[in-house]
Amino acid sequence: MTVNKLHAKNWLASFLCLMITGCTGALPQVKGPLGRGEELVTLPTRPGVTVRVLLMTPKTDPKGIFIFYPGGEGYLVKEGQAKGLYTRLFPEHGFMTAVVDVPSDRPFGMLGGNRFRSSNQHLEDLKTIIDFVFQKWPRPIFLIGHSAGATSAAYLAAVLKDHRIGGVVLTSAVGEGSLASVPLHTIVYPVLFVHHREDPCTSFEAAYRQHHRLIESSRVNFIEVLGGDQSRAIGCKPRDPGFGLSWAHGFSGKEREVIRAITDWVTGKPVPDRIGP
Repeated sequence: MTVNKLHAKNWLASFLCLMITGCTGALPQVKGPLGRGEELVTLPTRPGVTVRVLLMTPKTDPKGIFIFYPGGEGYLVKEGQAKGLYTRLFPEHGFMTAVVDVPSDRPFGMLGGNRFRSSNQHLEDLKTIIDFVFQKWPRPIFLIGHSAGATSAAYLAAVLKDHRIGGVVLTSAVGEGSLASVPLHTIVYPVLFVHHREDPCTSFEAAYRQHHRLIESSRVNFIEVLGGDQSRAIGCKPRDPGFGLSWAHGFSGKEREVIRAITDWVTGKPVPDRIGP
């Protein structure tokens, strides 16, 4: 079966399930114990809909909060593991992290293009998450998304004006497709792009072109990443191996340098234009 046919089959199954039976489906389960300072919560966000959020708390009073949107189909877990890529490093720098799962009414993930990532339902889910985390930790909130998740973070920042949001971070963004349809020119928050020069999953050049559209943003930075650990490859699209593997897409071997740059940026410190040799 080709990749396109597989997408069509999965999308049709999801559509029929939701429209005919109204089912919410079963999202991948979190297997095994969570780490120290980690908690999985389920929040009611819309009538009959819930969203799971993995909270990762630092040992000290948080400096700020990252609300993170994973890429791919948007699942929180993949084969029983938290799919936050580098997110577990944020607490080491004193930041609270909330990794957002797909909502319960999207059991097959965010398929069918990026319509849900640019929807009012997605926005309503975020508003509930913001209210929840800010009530517990009244600190600046930063929206961050990786790969296709960057489309979520960018769209939500474009349509939501909330004084609690301190900035937006877009890593390995899908600039040639979904991000191009987001009204980036309406974002007023500071925005940081981080992209690996050799990323074969999402075009570096396309992402770089997109950052010029942020004409209303109070501060825009773009960090180019070079080098890394080529032995640690991940799939460009986890459920479709045909999309290939990449060590650069997830900043393999450069995670700590990337996290340092991101946390420096959100606290107002100067950041380099390039990370690498």
